[in-house]
Amino acid sequence: MVNCSIRMGPCSLALSPTFQVGCKLSLVFFQYCIMANFYWLLVEGLYLHTLLVAIFSPSRRFAAYLLIGWGIPTVCTGAWTAARLSLEDTGCWDTNDHSVPWWVIRTPILISILVNFVLFISIIRILLQKLTSPDVGGNDQSQYK
Repeated sequence: MVNCSIRMGPCSLALSPTFQVGCKLSLVFFQYCIMANFYWLLVEGLYLHTLLVAIFSPSRRFAAYLLIGWGIPTVCTGAWTAARLSLEDTGCWDTNDHSVPWWVIRTPILISILVNFVLFISIIRILLQKLTSPDVGGNDQSQYK
């Protein structure tokens, strides 16, 4: 419980604009960290897929990986913040009366999960092809005898 003086009252700190701004900023940072987590996981999947396919040098894609890992979460969190400010700027943004801000933050996360799943299936397919290739010797069982 918040310890306020008797003169201020127990709830005046919770309703103060300074408290609400700090609370909203912490929630924005929290949402950004969650989204950055999902997008850096996507970057790892893209990097692994690039290493397995090896069409071009993975080091040339470093700027693109940075843009995906930090840039997309920044843009999406900014859009979510704008949606919250314009549609549902009540309290500390702990309610979801309108579904638009909720979908603005969740849709990019769902897209990253879907793309990561497709990459996972592709990576498994590539590994299985490489293991069963006659050039690799993956189908030669005599090597284990």
